Amino acid sequence: MNGFPIGILQLWAHLPFFPGNVSNAYTYDFPVKFIEVKGSGIDNVLAGDMSIVDNIVEAAKQLEKDGCRAICANCGFFGHYQRLVADRIDVPCYLSAMVQVPWILVGLKSNQKVGIMTANKNTLTPSLFEACGITDEMRRRCVVYGAQDMEEFPHILTGEGGLDYNKLGDELSGIADKMVKENPDIGAILLECTDMPPYAHRIQAEQNLPVYDAITLIKYVKSTVTQTPYYGFL
Repeated sequence: MNGFPIGILQLWAHLPFFPGNVSNAYTYDFPVKFIEVKGSGIDNVLAGDMSIVDNIVEAAKQLEKDGCRAICANCGFFGHYQRLVADRIDVPCYLSAMVQVPWILVGLKSNQKVGIMTANKNTLTPSLFEACGITDEMRRRCVVYGAQDMEEFPHILTGEGGLDYNKLGDELSGIADKMVKENPDIGAILLECTDMPPYAHRIQAEQNLPVYDAITLIKYVKSTVTQTPYYGFL
């Protein structure tokens, strides 16, 4: 089996994945291969449950055997396992949108911050930052706002009920607006949660700031493992 530049680790979740979500194949204009991690779910991945590390590595190795050139994941909280998985497989892996933080910060003014919108602020721990290559100094330049207390978004965290696309968009738009107004030194926004990229265009249009997410990460990684020749004239 060949032809999959990106393999995606999936936690189990009974949710609708809108186009733009990491778990919706229509999000991509290139082939991706999905694999579910045994024993994984929203609760234990968000908590960084280390009992599933071997299952994550097993799934990543299967994607590698299937010809995937790099491994990503469908939840930013797989960042808890970033270093542990990278050390045990033979292709690059980037398991969380959070790994973009160092790169984002280096392009901003030294007095600017990155505003991070996350599924649950309470589980975006210092250890996850560290696992994703974010130093304490970098973390001090991060402002974190969570969606865990909204009305619609928690359906994602519980897996109960459906999702209203427009209502969810309004909630995320409101979080971004509040975050930027309360922190005018924010120079870029990062969407940690893989359910947020369907609204990245709206957030950017409203805030006039660069917006990074899991899809910007995956597309960038894909470009690095599928280089092609250039043609033209001098």
